[in-house]
Amino acid sequence: MPLLAINLSDKLFVAIKDLLEKGQYQTYESFLEIAAFNQLALERGATPAEIIERGHRGIRDNAESTNGVHDQRPTSEETAAKATATTQKRTGKPVARATTEPRTVAAQDIEAVFMRLAKTVRGEGSPAPCKVAADRDIGDHVFGQVNRLFPIKLACRWLATFSAAEGKWPKLGAISDRMADDAATVGSLLEQWDNEASRKRDEQLSTGLPRRGNSSSRDRFLSQFVARSTRGGEIYPGAICQYGLAKFVDSAIVLTEQGLAFAQTESPVLDTKDKKTPTALSADETDFLVRQVLSGVPSERNDMQIILAAVQEGKTTPSDLTTTVQSKFPREWTQGMALTHISGLVARLAELRLLRRQWQGRHVTYELGDKVDEFLKVSRTKSAMNDDNGHLGNERVGNRQRPE
Repeated sequence: MPLLAINLSDKLFVAIKDLLEKGQYQTYESFLEIAAFNQLALERGATPAEIIERGHRGIRDNAESTNGVHDQRPTSEETAAKATATTQKRTGKPVARATTEPRTVAAQDIEAVFMRLAKTVRGEGSPAPCKVAADRDIGDHVFGQVNRLFPIKLACRWLATFSAAEGKWPKLGAISDRMADDAATVGSLLEQWDNEASRKRDEQLSTGLPRRGNSSSRDRFLSQFVARSTRGGEIYPGAICQYGLAKFVDSAIVLTEQGLAFAQTESPVLDTKDKKTPTALSADETDFLVRQVLSGVPSERNDMQIILAAVQEGKTTPSDLTTTVQSKFPREWTQGMALTHISGLVARLAELRLLRRQWQGRHVTYELGDKVDEFLKVSRTKSAMNDDNGHLGNERVGNRQRPE
């Protein structure tokens, strides 16, 4: 599948981001894909009214007429029938609302994946975890598109189970497809659970996971949460490494001691398969990640401290929060990059129960979670220690920190 990189103006990016936050589109990719199909339909002579009436999927199906597969030119009878149907649609009243059935996942596929994700007892033949790097880069910000942390849990559990069975830590290229396939099966299953429970967008368990039949979502999962490998063999670690839960050792991906402990923590999704769980991560899992951020992820700790301190000071709307904190991030970032980073931080803080989002219609405000005072106390102490030791803190300025 071709991969395109495009430059958007900050104004255009903000407008698209606003539509995503309102739930009108699932991802940036889906918005751009729909826009591309609509433009191609216009180029082929469709009117804007036809696109609105038929939807972009119908236009995409008719696009096959250009490759000789079949002829979409309507007969006179089809034209008359369409005119009648259109008239009825415009003058009649709707009798029901059509619903989209979620793609179901076969029971045997679900059982097989959960077996591969089950906790296993590690014996003498299981490879040992590694220690996390001591000199973590305070400028290594977690990618803003990482808006959930449960996918990291899934990756840790997958690696723990696989390594125990194989007796070694795997190379990324050897397991990336299998891990992504299993993550997509879990993602599609959780999407079913979300639909059955009518969960709101912020409450969905499936967010951040890929879907079966969607190769681009699998690629995003791997690059954002595990690692991205270039054609030249270079590996760019994802969130699992930025959180100090895994590390690449001689091109093998190895869980750290903290990563293995996190993998073995009980999961309401992977272990009990609780369809009614309100969150994908348990309280024990979120507490573990909060401790990990405070002790071993300085960039995330400082960035979260910036957001929480601003909310504590009364900056509780997206616009007020952005205006207050944007200048505290790297000066070379565009507005779009900063907004994406802030949005990702807010989402991760919400999953860690350090921040809550309150909705009134389409408007959202932020309020602090229950354990924020403890988090800020520890975070500020560690930032002060870093300052005393000559390292960058969130109040100091360096090449990758906020401008004066």
